[in-house]
Amino acid sequence: MRRGLSAATVLLSVLALTAGCGDDGGGSSETETIQVTVKDGEVTPAGERIDVDVNQPVDIVVTSDEAGELHVHSSPETTKEFAAGENDPIELQFDRPGLVDVELHEPFEGPVVQLQVK
Repeated sequence: MRRGLSAATVLLSVLALTAGCGDDGGGSSETETIQVTVKDGEVTPAGERIDVDVNQPVDIVVTSDEAGELHVHSSPETTKEFAAGENDPIELQFDRPGLVDVELHEPFEGPVVQLQVK
């Protein structure tokens, strides 16, 4: 009987320790990089939906033939300016699930991506 209790105690201890391992719901730590090109009055991508995890870093790298502005419809909303040429990454991260629209406001208006935060 004692041996059975000892084995059960060990098993429960192992289960308790491993229950904390694995995905904690914090999302992926791998950065999602989105390449955006603005050229000759067009933006690529143009409204594509991309899945990202809650708290996953997202870098948007804009290469453009003229300066402009991205608008991120999150809470709080964010506006990011970019220069002509290749720009440093615009770093984003979202702490709750939902759909986040990223739009071009300058040099013209249009959708860039929809981030489906899960």
